[in-house]
Amino acid sequence: MSIENILKRIEEETQAAEAEVLRAAGIRAASVREEGERGGAKLREELQSRVRAKASDEERRLVVGEELELRKASLERKREILGEVYAEARKRIENLPPGEYLKLMSAFILKSAISGNEEIVVPAAQRSMFAGDFVESLNRARGAGAAFAVAEAPGDFAWWVVLIEGQRRVDLTLGVIFRQLTARVESAVAGVLFPD
Repeated sequence: MSIENILKRIEEETQAAEAEVLRAAGIRAASVREEGERGGAKLREELQSRVRAKASDEERRLVVGEELELRKASLERKREILGEVYAEARKRIENLPPGEYLKLMSAFILKSAISGNEEIVVPAAQRSMFAGDFVESLNRARGAGAAFAVAEAPGDFAWWVVLIEGQRRVDLTLGVIFRQLTARVESAVAGVLFPD
């Protein structure tokens, strides 16, 4: 498989992951909107009633303060929902079947490797998954001169890998990749969840 095909597949898988995050966000957004509309209408009626009953400056200040508190609570809830969406997406990635996991790792390694001679630092619990056939398939896919190898010392992380060659380190651990994905799609997810 050519590098272009691998890169295309990585992009397609990334786009599919982004689409899934956006779909989940859309479903969650509908629920949040309904909840917010009900709560907002009730609060508006309550606040308007207070304003009409007591038109003094002190009451107006109270209404503004309550609206500010409502906005703060709404913002906090939005942050919680975004956190839930991201946690669900991360959980799905962590629960990939071994075959899909290794395909994804292979794609990320091949896309991120610079020389093809990097050592692959893997979590101790996953070391057996990355033995023999996996490394051989990476070297075949990379082509002539590739000499990937699994590092002797395991990584101090739970998921994915780190590529090392000399002083160069390419961190492909799940936490780093997920932070990058989150940064890429955060505004789109927030737009779907909270279209205001």
